[in-house]
Amino acid sequence: MKKHKRLSPAFIFDNSRIKKVIIGAITFIILFFICSLCIIPKKYKLKVGDISPTDINAPRDFQDEIETKNKVDRAILNVQPQYNKNIDIQKEAIKNLEDLFVKVDEVRGLAIDDKAKADKLKSMVGINISKEDCNSLLSLNSNNEKGLLEFMKTSLTKIYSLNIRENNEDDMKKAQDDWNFYIRNSNMEKSMKELATNIGINFIKPNMFYDEERTQELKNTVKKQVEPVMIKKNQNIILKGEVVTEKHVYLMQRAGLLEYNRRADIQIYAGMGLSIFLLEMSIALYLKKFRKDIYKDVSKLTIISIVICVNTLFNAVVNSISGYLIPAALLVITLSFIFDPTMAIIVSIPYAVVVAFTTNFNYEIIIMYLFSCISAILFLNNSYQRSNVFLGGFLVGVINAIVALSQGFINTIGIYNNIRNSIYALIGGILSTILAIGILPLFEQMFDIITPIKLLELSNPDQPLIKKLLFEAPGTYHHSIIVGNLAETAADAVGASSLLARVGSYYHDIGKIKRPYFFKENQVTDDNPHDKITPKLSALIITSHVKDGIEIAKEYKLPGAIKNIIAEHHGTTLVKYFYVMAVNDGNEEVKEESFRYDGPKPSSKESAIVMLADSTEAAVRSLKSPTIEDIKKMVDKIIDDKIADGQLVNCDLTLKDIDMIKTSFTKVLSGSTHSRIEYPEMKENKK
Repeated sequence: MKKHKRLSPAFIFDNSRIKKVIIGAITFIILFFICSLCIIPKKYKLKVGDISPTDINAPRDFQDEIETKNKVDRAILNVQPQYNKNIDIQKEAIKNLEDLFVKVDEVRGLAIDDKAKADKLKSMVGINISKEDCNSLLSLNSNNEKGLLEFMKTSLTKIYSLNIRENNEDDMKKAQDDWNFYIRNSNMEKSMKELATNIGINFIKPNMFYDEERTQELKNTVKKQVEPVMIKKNQNIILKGEVVTEKHVYLMQRAGLLEYNRRADIQIYAGMGLSIFLLEMSIALYLKKFRKDIYKDVSKLTIISIVICVNTLFNAVVNSISGYLIPAALLVITLSFIFDPTMAIIVSIPYAVVVAFTTNFNYEIIIMYLFSCISAILFLNNSYQRSNVFLGGFLVGVINAIVALSQGFINTIGIYNNIRNSIYALIGGILSTILAIGILPLFEQMFDIITPIKLLELSNPDQPLIKKLLFEAPGTYHHSIIVGNLAETAADAVGASSLLARVGSYYHDIGKIKRPYFFKENQVTDDNPHDKITPKLSALIITSHVKDGIEIAKEYKLPGAIKNIIAEHHGTTLVKYFYVMAVNDGNEEVKEESFRYDGPKPSSKESAIVMLADSTEAAVRSLKSPTIEDIKKMVDKIIDDKIADGQLVNCDLTLKDIDMIKTSFTKVLSGSTHSRIEYPEMKENKK
């Protein structure tokens, strides 16, 4: 029966997953603590009637909901009721007036006495009219009746051209006054004026009716247009010595300044904690899916954590002066130099939530931060010289200043404040670069990483070790330069770090400094020291240059990536020349292991490329007047032999990469070993 292995406590605690959780937890705690200090203000124990012991200002922007509601109520109060005009009212009034005169004619023709006619007319018309007015109407002759009807119709048309709102006494009174005005200024007889005055009032009615739906829509529109009353950051809430009122208590409660207002704090803590958790999860998921090389490396995760925490601390400290002064591009610049621009910008985007916490949710600063990150990637990508880096930092600062200036124009903060914020933003961009350059060496020392800036420093010909190689092993130095050119071109072709490949090539053979004349490229005469010793000892001396190189690298404190290239650039290759010589001598049993390098085999693309470039350059250099075809065959042979010998099994080079490396080597070597024209000597003319 198969036994299952038990997990020991040592295995559990050494598990990289546990380490990642610990890194995430520590990062969470640090970010939570720093952000808490930024957004949770000092508390006061005050109530209505107390005397304020100090000036108390708003720690952040917040809305005064009471004043905002009052402002909304005032705006709604000013909204005029909306009415709809009913034109049928006028038509109905004219028709009723005409019907009145038709009935007058009907009653006038009845064979009854005048009193009965008046009673009959009063009962028929359905309006408020006296018997006297009925008698007056019945006594009108044809001309007067026609004239009165036309006058009243014309006057009603004028009246209804106005808006007579329902339930509005002022509108009704004005309509009646206008009616009386038209009558007074008419040419009718006095008796007819009185008659028109008395009966006309019955035909004046409201023609505008309240529209509740339109009125409510207008109120809602006005409500949305009302700007909320905001209490700005650092705006005074209460002065020292002032008596605390209900208004003061309300504002301090809204600002989270009261000790007994813990519920609001809990909500803030919960929201902040959730946001930071989402930040970490988004970064972790991105790295797990797209950057497994970083996700699997606890040291690299620790670097990201430290950079984020340090950046947050700088933001929190500098924000106390001005949010525009924060080193907004510090995170993206640092991560870009340590890793790459793509990874840096993707980590920087969700980090904006932490910027929001450390700047009291100032959206203007968040906008500047995002522009700063993008501009840093654009201006500093592949700019690894310190002078270029500082120039890029200045340009980032200029972009920051432009963003600050535009925000100032939008918010109309005044010319002085606008200029001040722009200067702060410019300084913040430059500060980002200075801080990044300052902290990069710390990461290089702590985690033995290498950055492009460090690589450029190591590539400087004035480096002590480079000069030592030049003076003590000049042939090796020139060989290393050519290998560097080969490796750089090939690395660029396959997407590896061309800068690391080139600089690694410069240092890959520094072990030869110890015994330079045992290596062919440094032998200036025909005297070869290997002729005086056994092949086995020669192989030992040759292979020892790797171990010697590692010791020298440690002495000069070269980065781990360079030391790896030195250790791996021969892998476990067989020193074939001396191995064959030893076999041919036949003096003793020859073990192949004694003639192989100790390794290890290349573990990265850059190490593998340096190995191939080193062997290929040496082999092609041994050819006499090679053609392009000769060079191609030699390149193919050397690389194929390395593959067959299993030297590339630990690196990530694909068959496609190998083909591109062969093409690159052939092209570079063909250009550097071209044949030259032989100039003929001038023959002397014989006279």
